[in-house]
Amino acid sequence: MENKKYIIKQGYVTREIAGEFIAVPVDSSCGTGIVILNPVSKLLWDEMRSEKTFDELVGVMLENYDIPREEAENDLRDFLNQLNENGLLN
Repeated sequence: MENKKYIIKQGYVTREIAGEFIAVPVDSSCGTGIVILNPVSKLLWDEMRSEKTFDELVGVMLENYDIPREEAENDLRDFLNQLNENGLLN
């Protein structure tokens, strides 16, 4: 998982509405589902607009949040699995 590069599927824009971040599909090939993002997932989503490795993404989390590396890695795995299950990764 650490050597693979991750990138968000094209065709989404992110917006902040009433204090919540959402990703909205603007391309019909992305479907019609809106994705609600918390601050951490918004940070990762924005980073993944260009290819990033697992380790690069963990580094971003560690730079922005005071959390142990193991927690960042576990949270990132969960996030990547959710994106993959919902067809949001290229």
